[in-house]
Amino acid sequence: MEGKAPFAYVANNRSHDVSVIDTATNTVVATVPVDGAPIRIAVTPDGKRAYIAIRTQNTGTVSVLDAANNTVVDTETVTDFFIAGVAITPDGKQAYVANSGNANAVSVLDTATNKVVANIPQRESIDLAFTPDGKHAYVTDFDGVSVIDTTGQKVQTTIPISKADSSTVGRGIAITPDGKQAYLTNGGTNKVSVINTATNTVSTTVVVGVDPVGVAVTPDGKRAYVANHGSNDVSVIDTATNAPMATVGVGPAPVAVATAADGKHVYVTNSDSGTVSVIDTATNTVAATVSVGGKPLAIGIIPPAPVT
Repeated sequence: MEGKAPFAYVANNRSHDVSVIDTATNTVVATVPVDGAPIRIAVTPDGKRAYIAIRTQNTGTVSVLDAANNTVVDTETVTDFFIAGVAITPDGKQAYVANSGNANAVSVLDTATNKVVANIPQRESIDLAFTPDGKHAYVTDFDGVSVIDTTGQKVQTTIPISKADSSTVGRGIAITPDGKQAYLTNGGTNKVSVINTATNTVSTTVVVGVDPVGVAVTPDGKRAYVANHGSNDVSVIDTATNAPMATVGVGPAPVAVATAADGKHVYVTNSDSGTVSVIDTATNTVAATVSVGGKPLAIGIIPPAPVT
C-alpha cells in the first residue's frame, strides 16, 4: 500500500536514538539520534510519522520522526516529570501520551500541529491502547486500568487489578482487533489480566513467564504475544481459550512487542543485549535477530488496517 513501507522503529533508551529496521530484510537501514532517552514509540496509521516519548533530565517530551527521510521534525514538551506510553488514535488525528507530571494527566496532541490540545486528569499512567473504533482509550497505571471516553475526553470508569506490590510498573496493554478483549500485563505477578471491554471487568487471568511487560495481539486477533522480562521468553496466548499455547525463547530482558501488519512476524526488543528477536508466527520460533542500539525499550510498526 502506498506510503506504508515495511519499517519497524526501535527506541533505544541508552544510546538515545531510534533504529529503523527494514522488515523485508530484517536489517537496520537508518539510525536517528534523539534528544534524551526514548521510552515508547508509536507509528501513525499512514506510516508517515513516528511519535517518540522521551525522558530528559527535567522534562518529558514527544519527538516526531518523519519516516520519508528519517529525521526528527518536531519536539513538544508534554510534562514536567515522568513520560511513559504513547499511542495514536485509529484515525491518526491525535496522539495520547501517558505521563505522571504534577498534574497527573494523559496529554492529547493534535497530529496536524503536534501541539498539546488537552490534558485528561488521570492517575499516574504507564501505557495505553485504543479500541479499534477509537471511542475509548485503556490506560494502565499503578492501580489498574482507566477507561477514557475519547469523545468527551474524560475517564469513564476504572478497573482495579491485583498486583504484586505498590511499586509494580512496566505494564503494557493491547486490545484485540474486534475490540472485545484487552490484555494487560501485570509486572511482578507473572500473569496477564484479560479484560472484557463490554463490561470492563477482568474475565480471567493467564499465567505467563516472569515479570511480563509488553504485549501485542496479532492482526487476526487469534494470539497475544507477551514479553517476559524476567524469564527471557515470550508467552503465546490463544485468545479464543485464553490459555498459553507456546513459549518462545528470545534475548535477555525482553520488554516490548509489536506485530507486523501481515501477522507473519512478531518483533521483540531485548533490552539487555541491544537486539530485536523476530518471531515467525507460523512456527513460533525465532527467525532472525537484529542488532540495534543500547537498551531498546520500545518498538513501533505501521498498524494493520482496522477490521470493518
